[in-house]
Amino acid sequence: MVIVFQPVEAWDGNRDVVTFLADVDEKRIHCAVSLEALQDNFGGNHSAPLDCFRANRGAIEAKAERLIHHGRFEADGSILIRSQDGT
Repeated sequence: MVIVFQPVEAWDGNRDVVTFLADVDEKRIHCAVSLEALQDNFGGNHSAPLDCFRANRGAIEAKAERLIHHGRFEADGSILIRSQDGT
């Protein structure tokens, strides 16, 4: 399984998540990390979630990769990193 993360991210204020993209064996997977996970696991705050994501991108992508390998997809086929997923 080849996983390549794309160099894009965005804040989704409606869902309180930072979204990012991964290509898995040439299939696009929408990924997100919750604001709560950023705060609890990566020292983030509500005023700068994108800064926190960028500062911890490697660890967040590594967590997303583990969730993909374990098949922990949401009902819509996306990956969501929650606070309880840890670092």
